[in-house]
Amino acid sequence: MLCTAALAVAVMYCSNDNVDPNPHTSYRPQLARGDGHMHFLITRSLVFDHDLDVDNDLEQFGDPWNQPRTVTGRKNVMQQIGPSLIWAPLLAVAHGCAVVANAFGADIPTHGYTLFHQRILFASSVVFAWLAVALAIAVARRLAIGRWAATYAAVAVLLGTTITYYSTYMPAYAHAMDAAACAIFLARWALTIGDLRWRRAIELGVWLGIAGMVRIQDWAFGIVLAMELAMLAWRGRDVRVLLRGVVALAIAVAMFAPQLYEWKQMYGSYLTTPQGPGQMRYAHPEFLELLFSPRDGWLSSHPIAYFGTLGLAIGVWRGPRLGLGPHVRLVCGALLAGIALQVYVNAVTFEWWSAASFGQRRMASSTLPLVIGLGVLLAAAGHVARRVAPRVPTWAVHAIAVVGLGYFVAWNLVEVSWLRGGRAAGHDRGPTCCDDMPAWLAVPARPVYAAIGNPFELPASAYFAVRYDVSLQRWDVANGQYALVPGVLGYIDGSYRRETATWNWTATGGWPWLLSGWDATAQKDGSRTFRWTTQQVAEGLLPTLMPEPHRVTMPIAANVAAGQTVEVVVRCNGAEVARTQVGPTWTSVTFDTDGTLGDNVIAIEAAPRPYAHGPPAPKDGAEVAVAVGPLRVTLPP
Repeated sequence: MLCTAALAVAVMYCSNDNVDPNPHTSYRPQLARGDGHMHFLITRSLVFDHDLDVDNDLEQFGDPWNQPRTVTGRKNVMQQIGPSLIWAPLLAVAHGCAVVANAFGADIPTHGYTLFHQRILFASSVVFAWLAVALAIAVARRLAIGRWAATYAAVAVLLGTTITYYSTYMPAYAHAMDAAACAIFLARWALTIGDLRWRRAIELGVWLGIAGMVRIQDWAFGIVLAMELAMLAWRGRDVRVLLRGVVALAIAVAMFAPQLYEWKQMYGSYLTTPQGPGQMRYAHPEFLELLFSPRDGWLSSHPIAYFGTLGLAIGVWRGPRLGLGPHVRLVCGALLAGIALQVYVNAVTFEWWSAASFGQRRMASSTLPLVIGLGVLLAAAGHVARRVAPRVPTWAVHAIAVVGLGYFVAWNLVEVSWLRGGRAAGHDRGPTCCDDMPAWLAVPARPVYAAIGNPFELPASAYFAVRYDVSLQRWDVANGQYALVPGVLGYIDGSYRRETATWNWTATGGWPWLLSGWDATAQKDGSRTFRWTTQQVAEGLLPTLMPEPHRVTMPIAANVAAGQTVEVVVRCNGAEVARTQVGPTWTSVTFDTDGTLGDNVIAIEAAPRPYAHGPPAPKDGAEVAVAVGPLRVTLPP
């Protein structure tokens, strides 16, 4: 079964229908596209130019986003060099194959930017995905999870999570490599638990350093070793045990030296954030969004990840009682802690949705933990089944597992298929349920969605519904959108402060962010869309992405006779921010939010009355107070 799944991944990669760029010296959205284009240029620079200066590569092979220059004068290429250091030998092999092929008349350009070179290089992403789940199976067997449970879990994670896409249709991104690098470290740790030899500490330091070179966030998985050593030190009352962790950490930091060198050459500093100082907001994690948002939430996009995380919690709670291995609680608990740190690091990132992403791509690092957790969940389900219904035949239990997991795998594969041939992820994807899905997938999902929304957005959707007194389904259409989203590089030169945006919450499509006190129908007054308020207090949501005050300009017109005015009070998150007299003509009211990150509740207070004068009357003849138009959102100077 696992071999079949692995073959399916390989076939998906081979069938990725890209066309060789022509002319070869211009950028085309081929296998190396997006971040992958930059990864490939760094790798090419190492192999062909023997340096880390990619300015000439960008000039020759395409600079599609016109990368700005840094303080050292170089083009800003933010991707870590770890993936390129790993890929460089393979690119050298690919080029050697091209030279040999040319001897027989193949006529492959020798500059390296060809689909021939890329096909060979990025086939490694398929291998990396295989390796990650294979190592997870090895750990699962050590924990006595069971052959079938481990196999089903590995297949489901390989074909049912974000790694499916990033090992096949987007292999130039380093996420499959990231999954493998973390899996090697975690597997070596789990398979050698209790071994206090210094050789083990050195080895784990090397593997953790390699993982950190691929993605710096992977250092967080070092917590698994820290937890093990802390437990052993506590039991043995010997703090010297902790020195193994110090050695491992020191080696991991030392292996990060090439990245520090590259940052110094690029940014003039050994320690920096290439995207700018606003990229990481350590005091403002967006946990619910990263996990449960309809916009690339990790658990909401891939239910297999939801099940795997739940399984790790079950392993901590009930592991030994399920007949699993003696280290199951430590392993599951440490892996949960590692995942929690991965979630935190990604949740404090400016673009927590990972830009153009298929699901939460930065969480591909947790591939091995998901296989372990899902294996524990399946083992627990089998344990319960044997106790509750001992006469149920084994084949029936297997059939339930295959059908249950197969449904979510099929859903994922359908979504992956939409992105074949270079179509970017994160754009034009259908709603959570279920318009673009084939009927055999959509029919079972629709009644569930009609009742409670996407079940894998719970508990976030329930919290949102209770907090704002709306339906569970409202989270699925309201979350993940923001009034002002500056460019990702705007923090580098401060240009993000000059961004402006319109938050058209009173238009027909703005209803998800309206809470209470509004006319049901959006109307137009000339070119301006607006809605009437119908209660003393009307409330709406203004989602902000940056944890700093935003300046809002709100157009308001009152339902009063010509020459008269009415007092209007505006509150933001309960605090009064504006109080003014408004007449029947459009008036701009300006105020600043309090810097709250996420949903800001904007309340407009004015007494409704029978329609007298002002913008066009409400279509249903209701009593109204003021008309509110689209908000203009900027940042204070």
